[in-house]
Parts: sequence; structure tokens; C-alpha cells
Amino acid sequence: MDIEHRASVSGSRAGFASAAAGIALSLVSAWVLRHRTSKRVQRWQPGGGTVQRSGALGVRVFGRGEPVLVLLPGIGASQAFYGAAYDRLGDIATVLVMDPLGFGSSMDPGTNPEGFALSQHTEALSIALRELGLSQRPLIVVGHSMGASLALQWAAAVDSDVRAVIAFNAPLYYSPEEATDRVRQIGWFEALLASGPLAREVCWWMCRHRTTASAIAVLINPAIPIAIVRDGVKHTWFSYIGSFRALVSGDTWVPALSSLLMRQVSVDLVDGASDPVPMPGRADMLADRYDNVTARTHPGGHDLPLTSPGWCTEYIYRRVLETDLSARKLPI
Repeated sequence: MDIEHRASVSGSRAGFASAAAGIALSLVSAWVLRHRTSKRVQRWQPGGGTVQRSGALGVRVFGRGEPVLVLLPGIGASQAFYGAAYDRLGDIATVLVMDPLGFGSSMDPGTNPEGFALSQHTEALSIALRELGLSQRPLIVVGHSMGASLALQWAAAVDSDVRAVIAFNAPLYYSPEEATDRVRQIGWFEALLASGPLAREVCWWMCRHRTTASAIAVLINPAIPIAIVRDGVKHTWFSYIGSFRALVSGDTWVPALSSLLMRQVSVDLVDGASDPVPMPGRADMLADRYDNVTARTHPGGHDLPLTSPGWCTEYIYRRVLETDLSARKLPI
């Protein structure tokens, strides 16, 4: 009986191991299939240029041309967000893909926890531009999500010849309550990790185990390019929550829009038709109120520059040419 019992246990273990291996293989196959069929993955390749340090920021630089075109990713993203589809912008401009203060290649775990106020974000961008020797050239600023809010407010503050701002999926809220409500529209998981004790604990754990956190992030996001997902863990709790409060949940974009109107800087608000983040109707309302603001939508959700890189690149390309021709007082 003892021999039979051991044989039975051994057989059970073998059966369990075989079942576990089968489940693991199925999960891996499902991940690979989801990854390979994702439009985001299919339309993305690493962007050109080299990443260098300028002031406190990591900046990817490429292209030629008199105008300076700055691309800013959203919260929890990095310069990798703007992939190879955006390289053609280098034909008409000097392109700077800047990681906002505290994110991606601009992450610094030793940064002052109070170092992510609006003025500190805009100052870091201005310093980077000056150190690159480009602050005296015509400037066009493009941003996505939190980067769109930052683009508007930096354009209003920077001492440069700003020609245009293009804001994709901009979170333009009048109050923290509006911001909380719109984040909840994305999904329960995003709302759970947007703020509060659980979000803080997850972020603290991620900081202590960044390699593991990167691997987990890749596993649970098969539809997003791996390089973008890995960069998504390159921030701290302080940079995340400080930037969220300064650039997402406040209404400091309102005086920025007024300032841009006075300077006659054109502002394009471009939202995904199914994007749950922007307040419904707000972009159209702002376009009616401000002569320099244009509102439009394009099929897609909250990550238009990633899901529709070709369309977004063409949109930016045309706007750069139009602003250049307008400045020279030539017919468009």
C-alpha cells in the first residue's frame, strides 16, 4: 500500500505539473497573440535621435530646420511614446522629445519631494531649451494628456517666440472633483491607482522593486509596446502625485489660455472621439470663447498619438508648415 500511495502521489504531482504547464503555455500564447495583433504595437517603432541630459531633463533630439518642435508625453509615459512615425517631423523642424520633470529619463529618486509644482515643471523645460541653445528660435509645443496641460502652461510662461500649441487629449478641469470623476470614467482599476493610500503603497513598492514592477507591467499590458510600458514605471510617488495635482486636477490652464490669447498664439485642442478623460463639450466651449482656440476630434480614445501616429504626425506637420508660412506672411 505504501508503494501504491507514493505512486499515486507522484502521479498526482505529475498531473498537476502538466496542468500548470498547460495553463502557463496558454497564458503565454494569449499574451503573444494579444501583443502581436495590437494596433498600438504594430504602428510603433523606436523613434530616432539620441537621448541626452539638458538641465534636469532627459531630451531626445533629432531633425533639422529653424522651428523648434517640442513633444511632451503624458503622466507615467516617456519620450518613447512618440515613436518612429514622428521622425518625419525632423524634416521641417528641430525636434525635442522631452520627458517631463520626474518621469522617464528625467526621473531622479533624490529629487525634493516638493519639487513638482507647476513653476518647477515649466522652469525645467525653459532651462533645457536654453542649455540646448534653442530658446531664440520659433517654438511649437505639442503635448499629450498631462503633457498637453503642461504644453499650454509652459507656452504661456516661456520667454520665446511661441507659434502654436497642439494639445492631444488634454485634461482641462476646473476642479479636483472634475478630475476625479473623469479618471473614474476610464475604469475602476485606473481610478483605484490614481490617488489615495493604495496608489501610494503600490508606487512605493514599485520604487523598491522597479525591475519586478517593470516585468509585471509588461505582463498586464500586452497591447502596448514593451518599451513604453517599461518606461511607465520610471517615476516616484512624489513626481506622480505632485504633477497630477499641479497639471491635471487644477485650473491653472485657464489663465494660461488667456495669456496665449493675448499673445495670439494658436491653440489646437484635439480629442479622441471616444476619450473619457476630457470634459464633454469643454473643448468646443473654449473654441467658442477664445478666438485662438480650435477644437476637433478624431476616432479613438485617450492615447491618440499612439493609436493614430500617422494621422497625428500629419496634423503636426501641417500645423508647423502653416505657422511658419503665417509668420512670413505668405499665403497658405
